[in-house]
Amino acid sequence: MKANVKSPYLNTAETLEYLRISRKTLYNWMGQGIITAYKIGNTNRFKKSELDDALRPVKPIV
Repeated sequence: MKANVKSPYLNTAETLEYLRISRKTLYNWMGQGIITAYKIGNTNRFKKSELDDALRPVKPIV
């Protein structure tokens, strides 16, 4: 019996839906180093917490 454990990693389709972006934008962001992909088997996986951190607005230094 398989445990119903929520993975902290999203596949490409889940990441596109979560971020509401196109595949082209995702690959551009990967190339720019904005988002990190992890190769697991033959698929890219994205850590949800890192996606949230990468897109969190940065507070300016006053």
